[in-house]
Amino acid sequence: MISEVSRRYARALYELAKTNKTSEQVFSELRVLKDVFAKDKMIHDFIMSPLVTPEQKMAAFKLAFAGKVSQEVINTMGLLAENGRMEIFIQVVEAFEVISDEDHGVSRGVVKSATTLSAEARKRIEDTVEKVTHKKVILNYEEDPKLLGGMVAQVGGWTFDDSLETQLMKMSESLNRSTH
Repeated sequence: MISEVSRRYARALYELAKTNKTSEQVFSELRVLKDVFAKDKMIHDFIMSPLVTPEQKMAAFKLAFAGKVSQEVINTMGLLAENGRMEIFIQVVEAFEVISDEDHGVSRGVVKSATTLSAEARKRIEDTVEKVTHKKVILNYEEDPKLLGGMVAQVGGWTFDDSLETQLMKMSESLNRSTH
């Protein structure tokens, strides 16, 4: 769940980056930082610690990332640290992605299938979902051994269920209706 405060920080950063024509660069940098914070416990603990002052966090951040990330990102991190809101950084990155996707007409989703889907099958799924949603889609693919066969795609508010279980359930309902 993305908080309203996170959305406000993300919106301000996105508008600034869009004005500066650096939104793709900023988004890329945010994703890298999100990964760094998630993978390195020492960095994560330092950034999130209430015992470390905002000034210390900002000094460490500038030292570690100066020249490696844009000024927009450095300023946003400074603002989060200064306001004692470093804990919402991940949400800010997620909100930035949502805002960017909306601005670019992109929808993200997950496709779960019983087996690994071929490149051709993935392309057909993406084309079909794009036609239905009228948006460019970015899909992540996962194997789900609980599915007997077929696949289930969840994109935005849409669910495309072509699983064997759902097909059998529909067939059963149809047979029940025709016998009554």
